[in-house]
Amino acid sequence: MDRRPPSPEQIENRQLARLIEQNDIQIAQNIQIMKLLQVLAKEEAPPALTKIQIQFVLEGDSMLVAGPITLTSVGQKATAGVLGFDQNGNPMPAGFTMPTATFSADDAGVVVSFDPVTGITSAVANGVSNITAKLTSAEGLNLSDTESVTVAIPVTPPPPPVLTTIKVGFDSGTASTLAAAFKKN
Repeated sequence: MDRRPPSPEQIENRQLARLIEQNDIQIAQNIQIMKLLQVLAKEEAPPALTKIQIQFVLEGDSMLVAGPITLTSVGQKATAGVLGFDQNGNPMPAGFTMPTATFSADDAGVVVSFDPVTGITSAVANGVSNITAKLTSAEGLNLSDTESVTVAIPVTPPPPPVLTTIKVGFDSGTASTLAAAFKKN
């Protein structure tokens, strides 16, 4: 048996292989640590209001509808309200107190009548009105959302005219011609 000592190249290759293996183990551990830190960061950060969206409740319904909405009859009503979302895009949790929003409409009663205190929107005439809600979060963020309210009242055309009477008028020449025609028969 030949028991020669390993060459310097073989020793260097083995050492290099061990270093690469240790480095791979360290990288895998670092990835696991980073994943755990991300999980902890998400769990530790309390929800913060970062976005709002106007939602409506149509009269006679109890379901929230995200804007935009369409109203289809004169006087049809919807009530506007604000839903808040946190930094992760999730609705704010139960028990969260939403700051008071200020509402406005851009059409001054032409398309809808809008009460900025109650959020009640009533259809007036065909067209589009934009409802805007603004508020400042507890963290000092100025948040706003604008949603359109389309009023599309079907227009019923009037019925076609119906002939109900006929008036016949004759001048003196036509009357004598008709009289002569009847005498011949």
